[in-house]
Parts: sequence; structure tokens; C-alpha cells
Amino acid sequence: MAQVSPASNPAEAYERFIAQNIFVPWTADLIQRARPKMGDRVLDLACGTGIVTRHIAPLVGPQGKLVGLDISPDMLAVARSLEPADGPGVEWHEGSGMEMPFPDASFDLVLCQQGLQFFPDHQAGLNEIRRVLAPGGRAAVSVWRDLEGQPFMKAIDTVLAMHLAPGALALPFSLSDATLLEQLARTAGLEEVDVDEMRLSLRVQGAHTFAPMMLQGVAAVLPEFAAIPADERQAMIERMKADLAEAVQPFVQGEELVLDMTANVLTARR
Repeated sequence: MAQVSPASNPAEAYERFIAQNIFVPWTADLIQRARPKMGDRVLDLACGTGIVTRHIAPLVGPQGKLVGLDISPDMLAVARSLEPADGPGVEWHEGSGMEMPFPDASFDLVLCQQGLQFFPDHQAGLNEIRRVLAPGGRAAVSVWRDLEGQPFMKAIDTVLAMHLAPGALALPFSLSDATLLEQLARTAGLEEVDVDEMRLSLRVQGAHTFAPMMLQGVAAVLPEFAAIPADERQAMIERMKADLAEAVQPFVQGEELVLDMTANVLTARR
């Protein structure tokens, strides 16, 4: 893949700094709960740059089917450039998770890692998950718990509030209510619904550089940040650096940042 400046390519920055440092451990947990089998037809919904897709590919084998769906063409471009060598090959589709371009009962397994909360209509997303699942098919969906349970991200949100807008990080944490998530799944007609709270403590290298680099990738998922022209966004991040360094200092251990994060993980069956 061509080397592209993170300032001009938020999707590339998202892969390098967010997906690789934060989502890899969460992906392992989600896949373990999903229990993929050889030959499964799998949909990675809101696949982003394809972190879940790449990890699940060898588990379904060449006889399986692997599909990634995302609304962002920039995210999909990065996903295509990193397509896994193992597995059946991936079909990448651009489209909405609320109106999926797939027939009924197309998949044995649907995974959605930290994507459902971005859907304008959460119920429509879960309705579509049920529709595309084959009878007996499984779903595994993770969403962040509230910002109060993510001390590092809350510190970042405080800095963003100073420089961008109050509540700038609200959207990624907007589906934090476990009871609501369970109700939405049951209303969609899913069965054997379970919502489990999961906690992970992550260690990220580059204690003094990670936060500003992470903000490069945030533009790929936050509309307020994405709307700012790339040059202005980069200048804003430069202005934030001193405040970011102060905000993340409580999480620094040597050359690492220690990030305690919590998520709700929904598992269900059609």
C-alpha cells in the first residue's frame, strides 16, 4: 500500500493507530464469542478497515464465504489493500447497515464491532442483522459502554471539548445501555439474547505520541472532525498537543499508555 500522510487520509490513520492498537484485542474476544466454523458464511458489518475480517478469514477456510460491508469508501479502500491471504477471499460492499444489499438468510454469522452505535437507527440495524441471518445463524455485536467507564477516552473528550466542541466523542459511546441493547435485539426477533460487560486493559506503545496520532484517525468516524478540511484539522491537532500531553499523563507508565476500556457484547441467534 502506498505511504499516505495520516493528515490527508483519516482511514489510513484509523487503521494504523486505532485498529491496530485498540481493536486487535477486542477482535479476539468478539471472535471467540462468535465461534466461527469452517465453511461459515460470515458478514463483517460496519467492517471499517477490515480488522475483524482479516482475523476471521483463516477460521472459515477457503470453503467459507466472507463479506465486509461499510458505508465509507475510504475505509473500504484500506480494507481492500490489506485483504487477508488466508481464507475464501473477501467480497467488499459499500452500503448502509440499515438497508443491506443482501438477500434474506444469506449468512451463518454476522459480526459488528463498534459500529452499531453509529447507525442513525439502531433498531433498523438489528432488524437487518436478523433478516440476513439464516435460521440458526449467530450474531455477535460489540458497543462501547458509557464514556465514564473509559477514563482515557474521557480525558481525550475533555481536550476535544476545549478545541472542537463539547461532547465531540459522544457518538461512539451513544449505545451504552445494556438493557436497551438487549431490548432492541429481542424486538428485532433475535433469540438466545445475551449482553455481557467486557473489560480490557490495553498497553499502547508511544506514550507521548499516540493521542495526537489517534486523533488523525478519529476524523474517519466523527462527522464534526471529518467536516474540517485536512490542513485545518492538522493545525487544530497541533494546537491540542500540549493539552493532550497533560490529559494523558495519568495513563503513562514508562513508554506505554495503559487504557482501561469497557464494552457491551451482544450475542444472539436467529
